[in-house]
Amino acid sequence: MRAALAPIVASDCWLIDGNYGSTMEARLKRADTVVYLDYPITLCLWRAAKRVWLYRGRSRPDMAEDCPERFDLDFFWYIANWNKHARPRTENLIQGSEASILRFKTPRQLDRWLSKLESRS
Repeated sequence: MRAALAPIVASDCWLIDGNYGSTMEARLKRADTVVYLDYPITLCLWRAAKRVWLYRGRSRPDMAEDCPERFDLDFFWYIANWNKHARPRTENLIQGSEASILRFKTPRQLDRWLSKLESRS
């Protein structure tokens, strides 16, 4: 994945979705803005469970055709323990970044920001 991302982050303009820990440092070095969806764990678990229920056995519209939705206990464990493990690593990495950090704690906050962006265009 690092090799695939290298030419992308070397370009002038890019957008990457995800918190892939193994590539975050390289992305942060080149990022000018980070949109951090810092939602409550309960909301994240609910949304993951809802996706499993709605798309079980089928690929979601935002995923590749050969990636059917399924229940993954390890993934739910990762979400449930985000604050203990992944959050401290993520916070340390973004704290050292020169990028502008836009942190949204609720979907409503994100929606308001997106509405402002849309009204500018």
